[in-house]
Amino acid sequence: MSLSSKQKRRAAMRAGRPRLGAITLIYAREMRDQLRDRRTLFTIAVLPMLLYPLVGMLLLQIAQFTRQHTISVCVIGVEHVTEDAQVPGADGLVSPLLVVTDEEDPDLDGSRVHPLGVSETTPYRFPETLWDSESTIDVFAYRASELARSGDLAERAQQWVRDQVFDCVVCVNQPLGVNAGDLSVEELEAQAASVGVYYNVASDQSMVAKDRTVSILNRWRGTWVRSRLADAGVELSVLDPFKIEDCDIAPERTREAAFWSKLLPFIMLVWAMTGAFYPAIDLVAGEKERGTLETLLCSPALREEIVWGKLGAVMTFSMMTAILNAASMLVTSSFVFNQIGVGPGGTSMGAPPLIPMLWLLVALVPLSALFSALALAVAAMARSSKEGQYYLMPLMMVTLPLVLLPMLPGTTLNLGTSLIPVTGMFLLVRSLVEGQHFEAIAFLPMVAVVTSICLYMATRWAKRQFESESVLFGDGDQWELGAWMRHLWRDRQRAATPTIAFGCGAVILVALFFGKLAVTEMPDTFGGIAKLVFLPQFGLILAPTLLMATMMTTSLKTSLRLNAVNWRVWSLVCVLAFMLHPIYMQLAGFIGEMYPLSPQALEAMRPFGEHIASAPWLSVILLMAVVPAICEELAFRGFIFGGLVRNNSPVRAILVTAFMFGISHGVLQQSISATFMGVLLGWVALRTGSVLPGILIHFGNNALSVSLNRIADLKIPGLQNLITVDAVSQAPQYHPIWTGCALFVSVACLIALYRITADLDAMENNDVLADRLISDQPVRDPSLKQYAS
Repeated sequence: MSLSSKQKRRAAMRAGRPRLGAITLIYAREMRDQLRDRRTLFTIAVLPMLLYPLVGMLLLQIAQFTRQHTISVCVIGVEHVTEDAQVPGADGLVSPLLVVTDEEDPDLDGSRVHPLGVSETTPYRFPETLWDSESTIDVFAYRASELARSGDLAERAQQWVRDQVFDCVVCVNQPLGVNAGDLSVEELEAQAASVGVYYNVASDQSMVAKDRTVSILNRWRGTWVRSRLADAGVELSVLDPFKIEDCDIAPERTREAAFWSKLLPFIMLVWAMTGAFYPAIDLVAGEKERGTLETLLCSPALREEIVWGKLGAVMTFSMMTAILNAASMLVTSSFVFNQIGVGPGGTSMGAPPLIPMLWLLVALVPLSALFSALALAVAAMARSSKEGQYYLMPLMMVTLPLVLLPMLPGTTLNLGTSLIPVTGMFLLVRSLVEGQHFEAIAFLPMVAVVTSICLYMATRWAKRQFESESVLFGDGDQWELGAWMRHLWRDRQRAATPTIAFGCGAVILVALFFGKLAVTEMPDTFGGIAKLVFLPQFGLILAPTLLMATMMTTSLKTSLRLNAVNWRVWSLVCVLAFMLHPIYMQLAGFIGEMYPLSPQALEAMRPFGEHIASAPWLSVILLMAVVPAICEELAFRGFIFGGLVRNNSPVRAILVTAFMFGISHGVLQQSISATFMGVLLGWVALRTGSVLPGILIHFGNNALSVSLNRIADLKIPGLQNLITVDAVSQAPQYHPIWTGCALFVSVACLIALYRITADLDAMENNDVLADRLISDQPVRDPSLKQYAS
């Protein structure tokens, strides 16, 4: 018997499945409300059509200011650089720096206005062989002997430039062209004349005058050198043995595609991001202000259906904003660039190839969905439109580097960049636009997987925001610092709250950032390295953690998760502490191949490795294994994890602490591998309810990392079957077979650990001390009594 459509809808509602009809209805409602808003229509449709033509007209007006303006140059010491001075080359003469102006030229006659208001009987100019005739330079000259009577020449030149009497002043205070003769090099350098060029870096006109003047002086000096070499019998061809001719083999359309492929994706991504922000604010925070969100939530529609409907509306406006702005900019820039001659190689730029640019529309769909989901989730936390704008600006600042990264020189599509969200999609589109289809197809699976994971996490976050009543209907009381501080002290709990945990992590990361900026050079002794490690670990990581745990919680043991574990857990953790290291080394090597260290970074880190290798082994273990394991685990998997795991948020606790743990490391490659290790340590901390297993695993991993070179040097039979030495880098590494065995054993230990703790509810295990024991209530579950001891 077939069911009616009404019965199907009821069955879908009972099953909790989203219905396409309800999503479409909510989508139509949101689109209708937004399209009725004149401000939205103006921002989305009208403004792009008006903005770029107006900007183009402004650029055409400004282009006239790029023309070369007349600059004024004063030469002090005209008697040393003119034709009358018989400027020597060696045995012959060279062309002078200044020549007398042709009086028949009306633009360069004696009727011009002098900056100092004095008459000039003999106007000068630079020879046409030394400067571009299209440039306009007014030259004013004085004899050094006349000005020297009234003061220092250098002070006079500086005063003229400072008072903007002249844009640039050239001071030649003695005759040029010392005859070398039998003089030594030292004597020749002592007698060599100097030419001072005075300018003002704070004045653009002065900087332009300085650049042109220096170019003229260099050309004059070049003719001087050539004259001397010719008189000495040296062939001038040795100065210029060959000429370099640039030959760009790329077709014109390929050059244009390369130009537009970098510009248009950036514009579209920025507008897709900004186009999603403001509709998201109005659809959530705006509805809170208008009081219409409660009506929508009370309707028969599921929360997931509301999320998908609003997400579709925000995504539509995001794509419309990006497409209209890109189209308007495309049409306008095609005309403007042709007028001002902007393009590759300084040539005029034509219209972009339209067919390859269609790949931008394909990539715009998932990226607009990603930005829309993020904006919708963040906007749900705001109680007003004003507050929503404050929340979305940090989100934009975090996302913008991913958009700007592909614009950096040398950033190409490879395995490493394809795994970066947004950046990989940007580079993939650029490869498609430039016609590099095989390269794009090779990395398409990685880009698609990363984008899909990011999109899934963003939509899941947005859905959880709409399912949380505390997020949608949080109290509207104004926040006061004094009341908040009193609340922290009066309502302290045995473990940190999520807010306190986030605050602790932020304090640690900010302190580490400024602490690393304070280190200007790498220490050259082991004592300096020890100081470099101890101060951040104890002062910037452990100290804030202990301070906040003491002041903001009532139980140091509970807040730091110093809970005992049974012997079966300890046996598995001991095996993991040593078996995880080959996997970690393999992961670090893979990351190093994807994101290789620069030669400068390797050279800077080389002294650190040498001191660690030559220091006493026990001192190295204490410094590089014991201290980081205790300090970092107590901070990240102890205090911060204990706060974030509350409110039934295990995924948040694991991912956020892993991300913070990775960021705390200074090198990008080490941060990535540490983040993966942090996810595993977080899972162990979640299952065991204690920070102690993580400390042991962390210690074992670090101890093996700093001891691997020493272990490889031991003459132990059969050791070469476990550890080998790379023939190129001479670095020890695990044998692939041993790495595979370690992976098998580690997976078996993790499964056994999960089964041992399967009789305990992981969230109950982590929340029981923070929630149930606040009022010192007895624990009725016998399996949890060991954690309450």
